[in-house]
Amino acid sequence: MNTDMEWSSEFLFSDYSMYTNGAPSLLILNYVLPRKEYIERLWKKAKLKLSVDGGTNRLYNLFSDPVEREKYIPDYICGDLDSVKPEILNYYLSRGSKKKFLYDQDYTDFQKSLMFLNSLEGDEAFVKNDLYVLGSLNGRFDQTISNISTLYKVPKEKHVYLISNESVVFLLNRGNHKIYCFPKYEGPTCGLLPVGVDEANVMTLGLKWNLDGSFPLSFKTIVSSSNAFEHPEQEINEVVVHTDQPLYWSVECDLNEK
Repeated sequence: MNTDMEWSSEFLFSDYSMYTNGAPSLLILNYVLPRKEYIERLWKKAKLKLSVDGGTNRLYNLFSDPVEREKYIPDYICGDLDSVKPEILNYYLSRGSKKKFLYDQDYTDFQKSLMFLNSLEGDEAFVKNDLYVLGSLNGRFDQTISNISTLYKVPKEKHVYLISNESVVFLLNRGNHKIYCFPKYEGPTCGLLPVGVDEANVMTLGLKWNLDGSFPLSFKTIVSSSNAFEHPEQEINEVVVHTDQPLYWSVECDLNEK
């Protein structure tokens, strides 16, 4: 089958990833951030770095060394700015960050930041460029669901990766997808989750328990949680997914402080 989109979270584990699209951007939301080596790698990769409201506090507090902290000055601090501490906001503004107040309460800070990023990049580049979102999973359940649902609101051709210290999640829209997996760094546990749809007819290759389309995935029947790569002993596993409805891919990782 022809592949509509290719995906990989290799960008987290390698300084040079052949699967990167365009000039990536980095969004930092308000939850626990990964250990510094991952912040450093993503910071180098990202053309634009946006710290979203309380995520600014997380970024600041990640560093105890003032010299090290000064290496990570976001381009913009955005959102309704009701969570960022004034002294931390002033710290970054005095070092070159720009403030973008986004008040509209009909949207979350994450959603408003995506719209702001779109305005910075322009429509064509926004679709082309990968987006890495830290602090987007775990924490409060309602916020996690809101962040996950936001992926329905971005262009279908855009690669958006939601990253927590235990999982990477992205939305596979209707069509054919190939996911390049690296068992040395991620998995082998993974899942295909039909969130936001009644049911999804799915066929896969490359999983320990492949789906053949004979029964739909749904919350009322079965979801493909706790699946695994077919060949975790190999350097690269290619997982092929055909779905007739949007479907979330989740893969485990460990980005916590050692």
